[in-house]
Amino acid sequence: MTIIVTCACGRLVECSGSEGGHWIRCPACGRELEIPRIGPPAAGREPSVDRRPPLMAPASAPTPVPAPTNAKAIASLGLGLIFFLGCLSGLPAIVMGIKALRELRESKRPARGRGLAIAGIALGVFNCLLTVAFMMPAVRSSREAARRAQCTNNIKQIGLAMHNYLEDNGCLPPAAITDKNGRPLLSWRVLILPYLEQRQLFTQFRLDEPWDSPHNRALLERTPSVYQCPSDRELPPGMTGYQVVVGPDTPFPPDGRPVKIGEITDGASNTLLVGESRHVVPWTKPEDQSPGTILLPDRGLGSHHGYHNNGFNALFVDGSVLFLRSTIDRGVLEALTTRNGNETIQRDQY
Repeated sequence: MTIIVTCACGRLVECSGSEGGHWIRCPACGRELEIPRIGPPAAGREPSVDRRPPLMAPASAPTPVPAPTNAKAIASLGLGLIFFLGCLSGLPAIVMGIKALRELRESKRPARGRGLAIAGIALGVFNCLLTVAFMMPAVRSSREAARRAQCTNNIKQIGLAMHNYLEDNGCLPPAAITDKNGRPLLSWRVLILPYLEQRQLFTQFRLDEPWDSPHNRALLERTPSVYQCPSDRELPPGMTGYQVVVGPDTPFPPDGRPVKIGEITDGASNTLLVGESRHVVPWTKPEDQSPGTILLPDRGLGSHHGYHNNGFNALFVDGSVLFLRSTIDRGVLEALTTRNGNETIQRDQY
């Protein structure tokens, strides 16, 4: 006879009738089970065996397992928050969020994280815009610093050309090339072309004709780059802002007489040779500043506060290039333009 014993864990254990009264262990949970003893059957009666179906422990409903959250979506949101707090570029958050959305769309199994990915992308985009807004002033400042450095280099090359002219001729170049009657024809900027590695261009000018003659005017647009300030991005072709000061007491007398270095008694480091102005002129034309125009707001040296953040570059006789403030005192600037005014000027005054 077979006896079936039901364990509390729901496992049915099958035993033989001869094992009645003994204990066995449930093979599923290890509990000890007592096998009921079956007595001999009474006359005309079946053995007393419980034929009721064994009691089954009610099966508990399975706990639903939530769908996993996409890891890239979490990373996108995390990167967006980290970079946002750090004011850095949110580009990694945007890339990670896009990858997460693609994986969620192509995945065959349910997964969460779409909202996290979108939030990470939004934070990344916002952070990129914020970073650009913070960086633009610095970028503009660095670009202007580079343009100012190039302008300084231009004026240094002009100064070197003037010194080479001085070495070859014993005097500084005159303000203009003149005819036999003293009438100005061409600018000093044309005269020093051979010392700027522009000898071929120099030989094409007719030095006995004015700057605007049909022949010379055709050369106007061939402006050497050394005469163009890179900060003046609206500079028309053939124009320049690099000018000298023409006056009786300056290194460039109006009569066109060349000045020797010994005539500069104020000192080479205190005498201005070339400055820059926003009042641009044709580079071949004998037109420059005068003592009466250097401080005019519409055409003087550094007019309209110059190109370079409230100042302008200036070349001195000793070859140095200094940055002069637009707020320079009128008397100091006038003293710097003279060659023999005997003024006492300190470097911190300009």
